[in-house]
Amino acid sequence: MAAKTHCEALDQILQEADSTFREAREIRRSRDLSFYEDGELTRGEHRKIDNLVKHLLAGHDGKPCPAGDRPIVGEQKRAELLRKKATA
Repeated sequence: MAAKTHCEALDQILQEADSTFREAREIRRSRDLSFYEDGELTRGEHRKIDNLVKHLLAGHDGKPCPAGDRPIVGEQKRAELLRKKATA
């Protein structure tokens, strides 16, 4: 099994997402929120998730992040898909 590479950008995104989720949870637990306030908190959480997925899929010059928990898109799968399209 190949050794995982370290990605500082992924670490930073994960830390930001974690702090955003923790802050939102504390705010939700500390007081009763209006639908508008809860929507704003949810939008912030969704932005962090979108950034994470975007980085994992194409964060390194259009290629998947090698430091992810598991490869989302691999070169082998991509080549296999292209071969299937070429023969179809």
